[in-house]
Amino acid sequence: MLENSLANTPQATDAWINDHDSSSAAFSKNKKHDWQGKPYHPISRHYRECFGTKVFKVSVSVAETCPNREGLNGSKICSFCDEWGSAAYHLERDKPLSEQIKINREAIRKRYRAERFLVYFQAYTNTLGKVQKLQDWFDAALMEKDVVGIVLGTRPDCLPSRVLKLFQEYSERTYLSVELGIQTLDDDQLDFLSRGHGSQCSLDAIDKLKEIPGLNVCAHLIFGIPGETDEQLIETARVLSAKKIDGVKLHNLHVLQGTPLEQIFSKGDFAPLSLEEYTRKVALFLEYLDPSVAVHRLAAVASRWNELLAPEWNREKMRPMQFIEDYMRNNQMFQGRLS
Repeated sequence: MLENSLANTPQATDAWINDHDSSSAAFSKNKKHDWQGKPYHPISRHYRECFGTKVFKVSVSVAETCPNREGLNGSKICSFCDEWGSAAYHLERDKPLSEQIKINREAIRKRYRAERFLVYFQAYTNTLGKVQKLQDWFDAALMEKDVVGIVLGTRPDCLPSRVLKLFQEYSERTYLSVELGIQTLDDDQLDFLSRGHGSQCSLDAIDKLKEIPGLNVCAHLIFGIPGETDEQLIETARVLSAKKIDGVKLHNLHVLQGTPLEQIFSKGDFAPLSLEEYTRKVALFLEYLDPSVAVHRLAAVASRWNELLAPEWNREKMRPMQFIEDYMRNNQMFQGRLS
């Protein structure tokens, strides 16, 4: 009744004007960013700023293991990880590095008319092992035609000083980006994932990497872990923004055959997020994330459909991305609005 009694009063009119002005100001703020019409900062925009043209990743697989698989952390395999170590389905992992680059580069060149490429060392933990091997991989990648830089995936607990020194050397020579699998900054949730490291390890790793001039640092995050709260997502966005992280890659926790998570799922102890709920979480996180942070990915995509158990929407790439973008536009949300 109170709402109805105020519906046509001057107070209600003033409130509407204030809300309208606030919304208009917010969208004016968003228009300052050249995000190609998206409500978030796409990685494609970052690449164009760096290289003056479109750049595409060429995924390769040369690492063969990780600390958990080697029993170095006293931890089991990560609960979400399959036998391929997060490698894309199309990787020719039995072939030499140079051949992998050529095969995958030409496929991407043909599909997207691409001209510039980043070699992406994707699967397992690429900084586990001898530094000389890592250096040889880098040198081989940079010798390839039209390769303008390197992207490397690794873990927070696999960054010894000798690896950091190598990163410093190559970041002075070329574009180098490190994708760091922090997944979550909640220790209980890291235990659920069987990561074998804590949140402080992740924060320390980010600090060490950010000390290297010119090095690009991207944080991998997983949403939908049991116990996750909105407050936690907001705090994660704030912490990563304060750390001056360069990029984020977002994933929803999904269930693959042959993973420890499959057993938890089959017992009814884990339920993956619906697309609607995941979308809400992503939008909330992005609103508190600094607008300078590039978004590499909005949601996970199951590269091997025969392994996917849940959720079904992980079979698609474009639908979840469009769903998230539409949700943010319809609700007048955009990255950094509340940062």
